[in-house]
Amino acid sequence: MANKIPVGRSIGGAYSFAFGNILNNIGEIWIPLAILCVVMFFFQKPYLDAVTGMAAQDPQAAMRILPLFFGIFVAMTVLLTAIHAGLTKEALGLRKGSAFLQFPFGAGTWRLLGANLLLMVVMWVIYFAAVIIGLIGGILLAVIFGGQNGNPAVVGLIVGVCALIFVGALIYILARFSFLLAPVTIAENRISLIRAWQLTRGSFWRIFVILLVLLIPVVILEMIVFVLFIGRDLFAGFHPGMTPQEIVQQQQQQMVVVRQVMERMSGYWFVTYPLSFLVTAVIYGMFAGASAAAYKAVVPSDGTPEAEAMS
Repeated sequence: MANKIPVGRSIGGAYSFAFGNILNNIGEIWIPLAILCVVMFFFQKPYLDAVTGMAAQDPQAAMRILPLFFGIFVAMTVLLTAIHAGLTKEALGLRKGSAFLQFPFGAGTWRLLGANLLLMVVMWVIYFAAVIIGLIGGILLAVIFGGQNGNPAVVGLIVGVCALIFVGALIYILARFSFLLAPVTIAENRISLIRAWQLTRGSFWRIFVILLVLLIPVVILEMIVFVLFIGRDLFAGFHPGMTPQEIVQQQQQQMVVVRQVMERMSGYWFVTYPLSFLVTAVIYGMFAGASAAAYKAVVPSDGTPEAEAMS
């Protein structure tokens, strides 16, 4: 039976890998990240045109950009997966040769992409199954407690508790499946949600604490950047009791603000692009470092052939 995931070791691994190995991490991801920057550079103009069109109440603006937006989404998914796979390989100590000469679209990237897609399908199946069960349960509750002499407050309380249980169950399942999915896929050269689930047995709250510690600084930083560069202008003019017409005007103003911010950022591409390299390497590096450290801590104890290879 595998050990429980160590909290301190995983958090320490996250920060030591993200900051202590920063040059090699940039070497691992510079090719997919450079491609991503080029894609976003050419996508920016049509996106801004669509934003302007929507601000001018042009209903076709969003439809015109939809195929391009879908293509960009697919490209971003592949490129970000390549970044995640490369950093996971680096964190596991599986890289051979120069970090700056790694091929980012090898078998590991495509396996990880397949693993993520499988996880998405599984989560959607669980979600829809839970919704159907919830609807049937809601009807039964309404029949049992919501009759003529029923108490609506009791029904509401039960529905609220069930909703909390449902959300909690989804978070639990997602955490168990996803936290070690990348190390399992990269280190063991296979796609196995079951393996990732087995390795996280008894460690949900440990995973929760690890992710919370890693996410809090990221969220705080994003909030600071948002407020400094866009937040004040974006919400200027909002006030209680706004009429529908005022709300529409405010939404149009928000789109204009978004366009202005993006145009300013594109004008300083020589600052924003290198900064994006650094931020991506640090954020993805933290999560890759945490999961890799946790994986290396639990695998040597579970008695499988993979444990023999990692020890």
